[in-house]
Amino acid sequence: MEAVANSQKVKNSSLLSKFLNDKKSRIRCKSGNSLHSNTPEFARLILFDFLSKISIRNSLIFYFRIEILIL
Repeated sequence: MEAVANSQKVKNSSLLSKFLNDKKSRIRCKSGNSLHSNTPEFARLILFDFLSKISIRNSLIFYFRIEILIL
């Protein structure tokens, strides 16, 4: 059980790094030098966006596991 939890943590952290790297490159392209003044705001938006995607993903996984159990 602990191995499953550890693999889930690794999977989530790799998803987070992939997502953040993608977001950072898009923000840099859009905002250029104005990024320094809005860094905390961007950080909050990125974190909220990522957490909502993880929540949706986990909800779908839970839903499909229930569906499989019902079938």
